[in-house]
Amino acid sequence: MNAKFKTVALSAVMMAGLMAAGAASAQISVGGGATLPQPLYEDLLPSGVGQTNYSYTGTGSGAGKKAFLNNNPQATAGSEFRDESQASRPLWPTTQTVHFAGSDSALTAAERDSYNNDNFLGTSSAPKTRLQGWGPLIQLPAVGAAVLVPYKSSTVSAVTNLDLSDAKVCAIFSKTPGGRTWGEVLGTTDTTPVQVVYRNETSGTTELLSRYLVAACSGTNFIVSNDFRKVVAGAIPAGTPQPRKATDPADPATDAIWTFVDGNGGMSSSFGTAGRIGYLSPDPAYNPSNNTVVAKVNGFLPVADSIKVALGAQVLPINGASTDPLAWVPAYIKPPVTGTGAAYPIFGTTNLLVNQCYANSGALTKVKSFLARLYVPSAKIRQHGFVELPDGTNGTDNWKSKINTTFLTTSSSQGIGNTNVCNGIGRP
Repeated sequence: MNAKFKTVALSAVMMAGLMAAGAASAQISVGGGATLPQPLYEDLLPSGVGQTNYSYTGTGSGAGKKAFLNNNPQATAGSEFRDESQASRPLWPTTQTVHFAGSDSALTAAERDSYNNDNFLGTSSAPKTRLQGWGPLIQLPAVGAAVLVPYKSSTVSAVTNLDLSDAKVCAIFSKTPGGRTWGEVLGTTDTTPVQVVYRNETSGTTELLSRYLVAACSGTNFIVSNDFRKVVAGAIPAGTPQPRKATDPADPATDAIWTFVDGNGGMSSSFGTAGRIGYLSPDPAYNPSNNTVVAKVNGFLPVADSIKVALGAQVLPINGASTDPLAWVPAYIKPPVTGTGAAYPIFGTTNLLVNQCYANSGALTKVKSFLARLYVPSAKIRQHGFVELPDGTNGTDNWKSKINTTFLTTSSSQGIGNTNVCNGIGRP
């Protein structure tokens, strides 16, 4: 081979390599799920029309988890991931990799065990689990969030400074004495029913509310779930209408005390009608310090300082437990009503699901880049009504430092992209 031909051949090889690298780096990183942090993620990633590095579709937490765990953006009919970079928002094909997902609903033990143990990728003769093919599953808290209790009292009561005790919140959501009418809530003669607005779809915000209800309302049979109907079913007295599904026929008795909405946007826009109470993730239309539209609970408004106090009391895993993705979403601990540690009690974290290993280097880089931006001080987090994770100034646990050391340091055994762990494997 002459020198000139060698040079041309070498140049062709280099160009092919550069083109392949360019294609990898240009790949859009596809995610979706929780609507609670959607405005933040759209801003921070960013995602939206004309943005070709990231695409985030708000589908609800349940659909987001399912899409990620099955690596199928169309895993839930009616809640598919879409290409948000295009104004027409076409569906991603079922062959498109789902690189990350947002969920306020924590990963369950069954979901983790299925990922680790089920023959999902292989054949009956050559079984292979997602753990073997894609690498370890990682669940991380993203930001802290309060669940607001928006309200518009009845026209008879017209209260603008609602303060609910735990007992009142329990009574309202269980339709038991003390929370059935506005008079019972306020100690007046107002007989207007309290109409509870609830999320129709599976929702992480619903799950955060349910964790508080289970802790605050002992003996009332609330359960933890991201389906509101399941949360309250056992707590509602016999003979009282249960909240209906969207597919159920309208019923005047039911609809007088329950009304369903779709998504956080549906909840946010539903309080033009008097007599309603609901639950809402941070929303620009509801300033958490405005008691005229957002209820206090136990005397506290859902402001950032109060949530920081509550989160600071919870501890992230260390040592052996840190390899379990379930351990990175701390169990809910209800703050005391008064005294040291007293705080607004309906809160939690919205979380992210990612892989430790990605077969595509461009996707790997973009996932790590997003996380790196998320875990540094950012005005965007506060601007969207969220609370940054504890940094050791409230309580003793520096969540950000622990997450960075464990997952964003490549040399860490759990570091995203660790070449020893990710040798020849990774989410496609």
